Order: sequence, then C-alpha cells, then structure tokens
Amino acid sequence: MTTPTSTASNSQPLTDAPAWAAAAATRLRYLQANFADDPAESREAFLEDELKKLLDPVPLGKRQLYLDTLAEKFPTWESLSSAPAVATKAASEERTPDEVWALFLKTLPKFSLEQRETIKARLADAGFVRVSGDSIDGSSTADIVEKLKIPPSDKIDGSRLGKLYAALAEFAIMTDQLAWNVWKGLAPKSTIRRDGSAGDLRTALRRSTTGDPEVSAAQIAAQLEKNRQLIAGLIAAIGPAGKNFTRRFQSRYSPEAIRDMVKLEGASVFGNADARNWKKYTELAQEISEDTIQTDMMDAVAKYAEELMKGQNR
Repeated sequence: MTTPTSTASNSQPLTDAPAWAAAAATRLRYLQANFADDPAESREAFLEDELKKLLDPVPLGKRQLYLDTLAEKFPTWESLSSAPAVATKAASEERTPDEVWALFLKTLPKFSLEQRETIKARLADAGFVRVSGDSIDGSSTADIVEKLKIPPSDKIDGSRLGKLYAALAEFAIMTDQLAWNVWKGLAPKSTIRRDGSAGDLRTALRRSTTGDPEVSAAQIAAQLEKNRQLIAGLIAAIGPAGKNFTRRFQSRYSPEAIRDMVKLEGASVFGNADARNWKKYTELAQEISEDTIQTDMMDAVAKYAEELMKGQNR
C-alpha cells in the first residue's frame, strides 16, 4: 500500500500539549488503521518514525509532558498496541544518560520484589552489576567447610554467606550484651570481666571484618569463647545453685542448727528447751526477707558459675 505522507513539520508552530496530543492521536490512529494488515514489526517501525516527526517541534524538556498527554488518549493502549514501545523509544533516544537514570530511580519504587530481581538479572546480563552464586575463595572458607561438614561437591553461596554472617553477628552481639549485663548484676565484685580491649563485640567485629590489623580473627574467637563460657556457666548454675542455697539455708535455720546455736550460747540446762529454741528461731527469722533470699540465690548462682568458668567444677 502507499505510505501516507506525514503531516508533521518542523516549520509548523508548536501548539499546546492537549492540542498536540489530539492531533497526534488522530494521525496515529489513522496510520494504525491503514497498516492493520502489515506485519507488526513494519507497523511499529513506521509508527516510531511518525512519532519522531511529530515530536520534532517539541522542546526536549517538554517531550515527556506531551507524551504523557498523548498517553491519556490511549488509556488501555489497545487501539494502538505498538504505541507504548514507540513512545518510549522516541523519548529515550533524546534523553541523556543522567535523565534515563533519574527516570529509572523514580520508577523503581513501583516495582515488586520479583520485578526488581528480574531487573537485577538483566543488568547482570548486560554487565552493569555483578551477581554471583559461585563459591568464593576456598582458602577463606576452609574453617566454614570444616565446621559445617560441607562436602566438596557443594559450593558456598557468597551472597547468602553475607546474610548469614549478618544474622549470626546480630545474635552474638545481643547475647553478649545480655549475658554480661546479667553477670554484672549477679557478681559485681567478680574478677571475671568482659574483654573490652577491642571495644564491645559489635565494634570488635566491625574492626576485624574491615581488616583492622589490631583486631585479629583469633581475638574475636577468644572473645566469643569467653561469652560461651559465661552463658554456659549461668545456665548450668541454675540447678546446682538451688541445692547450694538449700544447704546454706539449712545450715543456719534448720532445727538442728538452731539447737546447736542455743547450746553454744551456754543456755541454762534448766527450763524449757523447746521454748529457748523457738526464741532463737524467731530472732534468726528476722534475717529472712525477700531481699536476703534473692541475694543468697544470686550469690549461689554467681559462685557456681564462676567456679565453672575457672574450671573448679569440671
């Protein structure tokens, strides 16, 4: 068929966006109808060329506005199936790389997580980003392979390793803070203290991870081992501490202990022995309160945990 002659011309005065969009929509619909029997590729190429001509008199800074106004004429784009691709090409060819990047960042928040992963994969295919699921340097993961018993046929995913490291680091940091705060309350006078030479655990991990020569992996391992001993000691002390508290309580407040104290005080052999024992118990009972019991329990836990950490209860 004969190609219709374009009505666009650089010499024509520029109309406002609505008027331009109305004229452009009429022109594009006319061409779409005339090229309906042509292959889609040929139809799209001609529409692209026509839209470029229609955009020629429009200043670069206003082209997006004019194209958006034109898009309103095709709310579903069903009547002009190839127009979206044509408009995108016509607009993007005139944009600078900075403008394209700004438009991409503006549009990105609207994408779903799945769409973002698709974009990332396409950028990786184009060589703009590096997305690798391959194993990382074997020498740096030898300890991981050994600890997790990873067979040679399995490879360590570098991206997942980073996420796992972050999760485990956060767990270790929170546990470290909690355990040492509890220990400080239980045993404020204990000689066992946190090693703060490299800062708290978060600071030490950050310094070691970023290659600080003053904070080696061995130092981090030693700090974590001390944390492990403290937590193990506190947990292990729960049961035995109750028994220790019971023994200490009975050694002072049991009937046998009361009778022994009365005898040591040299009480007269005359008189009612039960009355003297009861009087002594009522005197000692004033020592028993919520605070004293709590203090005794805490002391029992701290003593057992400290002995365990020092190797005396092993």
